Amino acid sequence: MKPTNRLSKMVKATSKLPKGIRSTLWSKAFGRVVPMVGSANLRYLEVSHAKVMVKIENHKAMQNHIGQVHACAMALIAETATGFVTGMNVPDTCIVLIKSFKVDFKRPSKGAMIATATLTDDQQKLMQSTEKGETLVNVKVTDESGEEPIQCEMLWAWIAKSQLKK
Repeated sequence: MKPTNRLSKMVKATSKLPKGIRSTLWSKAFGRVVPMVGSANLRYLEVSHAKVMVKIENHKAMQNHIGQVHACAMALIAETATGFVTGMNVPDTCIVLIKSFKVDFKRPSKGAMIATATLTDDQQKLMQSTEKGETLVNVKVTDESGEEPIQCEMLWAWIAKSQLKK
């Protein structure tokens, strides 16, 4: 059985609900925790200790000057997916922080986009058993064509909340 924190308990508590309701609840709840994420109208398609999938529609508020998902919105879904999969695993005594990220834009995007962040078993064990560390979280960002218009590297760190006051 996986160790749980408040975030993973909330996800587990909603796991028996229909998929559409569950996704809406996750989106609203996570949007309250991180207001910018809530204002972008992101949808959480899947949330587990090993994988988080986040979707952004190609809606007007998130478009660039040529009608595609804006570059910052593309980075936002990658950062959100990797941050939440990390958040599912660190103890409640810790806080997660993005340490660095790199985004390479490979080609124009087409329509809505989905970021899928995954952790290995070893990464999960490390996060669940230590109060300080960092790891590169794998993320794949695809558009409606199934292609990857961007490639990302997201380095996440976690530290004990008590360390923030020092």
